[in-house]
Amino acid sequence: MQKFLAYDQLAREDRFIRMRTRRVAEIRQEQGLTPFPDLHDLESLRNRIHGILVGEMQAMEGAGRTVCDFTEEVPWEFTMDMARQVWDESRHVEIFIKLLAHVEGYIGEYPETTILWRYACAQTPEERVAGVNRGLEGLACDVFAQLIALAQKIGDPVIERALNVVLADEITHVRMGSKWLRELTANAPERLRQALEFQQSIDEHFNLGGIRQVGQADEVPLSIATDIRREAGFTDEEIARLVASTQRSPVY
Repeated sequence: MQKFLAYDQLAREDRFIRMRTRRVAEIRQEQGLTPFPDLHDLESLRNRIHGILVGEMQAMEGAGRTVCDFTEEVPWEFTMDMARQVWDESRHVEIFIKLLAHVEGYIGEYPETTILWRYACAQTPEERVAGVNRGLEGLACDVFAQLIALAQKIGDPVIERALNVVLADEITHVRMGSKWLRELTANAPERLRQALEFQQSIDEHFNLGGIRQVGQADEVPLSIATDIRREAGFTDEEIARLVASTQRSPVY
């Protein structure tokens, strides 16, 4: 079986349109929009939910590739945890397909960016869990906490309840990543350092043009869910480092 698939080898129906993240941002700016959609109207909410849908698909595929790519060099329990994550992400895809219809959207209405998949293809298992489970799933905790707050504000129990279910899984995935990051790098400080640097590069890259900030969910474009991150196992030092990183290295 081929390992480390490129993004253009992922199977997709014709209705999916792939585009680089930078190009999507450029097109939005050409249209007089912000590079990253805010949550001020139904159209931007559809855009955000569509983006999460394709992100969940790539997360599912990434966890599946981790099962295939490293089976012979990791403990069986690690493979089982990654297989469980594939199942979780597949349920998330189904949930977001229904949520997209709930907000009157459809698959293919917006492009599928490939940035998440690029980070899901790290060369070592410890970088996979540091980058995907702790970096990208940590970002998902921020996104879902903000959408839950929005759903409560507009009185939409469907979005609120669905995202509470997904958020519980994401918290589990972050904790799972922290566990395996420690175990895979036990007595290997250099590998741990490299994995943490990889995670930090993702955190900095996903500042999304500087819109990720500390603040109330309805006051900033993308709020950092500090309480949720603590629940997921992030230390105060890690959260402080993340907050500091929002001042540099925009993705666009």
